[in-house]
Amino acid sequence: MELICLEGSPWSAKVLWILDACSINIQKRPFEPFVDEIWLRYKLGLWPWQRRYWTRLTVPIAIVQPEGTETGGSGSCVLTESMDIAEWALRNAPGKEPLTDATLLKLRYWNDLSDVILQFGRAAFVEAAKSDVRVAIEVLSPPWMKRLPHFLTKLVMTFAVRVFAMKYRRENAQSKLEAVMDAVKRIRAALKEGGGQYLVNDRFSYADIVISIALNFLVPSEGVMLFSIPKKYQTDAADPLQEYDDVKAYKAAIFQHLPQVLRMP
Repeated sequence: MELICLEGSPWSAKVLWILDACSINIQKRPFEPFVDEIWLRYKLGLWPWQRRYWTRLTVPIAIVQPEGTETGGSGSCVLTESMDIAEWALRNAPGKEPLTDATLLKLRYWNDLSDVILQFGRAAFVEAAKSDVRVAIEVLSPPWMKRLPHFLTKLVMTFAVRVFAMKYRRENAQSKLEAVMDAVKRIRAALKEGGGQYLVNDRFSYADIVISIALNFLVPSEGVMLFSIPKKYQTDAADPLQEYDDVKAYKAAIFQHLPQVLRMP
């Protein structure tokens, strides 16, 4: 499998974690927003005269080759949603139990709920970066860009934040804290029902991966490769999980399973 992913992106982190847990060998290709946009379309076989060339593309994207064929050859399967990549990994993991339809339905439920939290986090990040471009420079800009003269880096990232805000304007407008807190209450209820450790079938699963990654935006952990607003730029921010110590403890416990690929070097 060739995986095109954005380091630090929670959606890419979901995929990297489950692929690691399923012992799936991957060829990772880091993606840089804006810089790699045209390359990505070429990689997927899209051309300017095709309508999809002009549609929004997001990562992670997985390209799966049939056994015995070369990367980029005919017959490849392209997966463009993190949940679809996770399902493929769970169905193809060596030595794992078969994935039942009932379990898959539960995993999709928790994946959708994690997206509610993540979309709110992305909207909050965009607002913070629009208010202070240093947030975007510190979190999003690649190392080579940080070596440019500051005025040039600031100019590029200011433009990038505007494009990023436009790209996700619909999701950002729909993101509400009330929906996030409703999701947190559902997490608490499921943990109480299941004994407090895991969300699905009393065992560690993809549901725990996606929910703990989503919760990380609300209560960031140190030393992990996940986008969040640096604390120094939101010193007066309220803790949305102030009354949910059990949910915080759950997230911290699940992060004990965090693979090396998501830890800071």
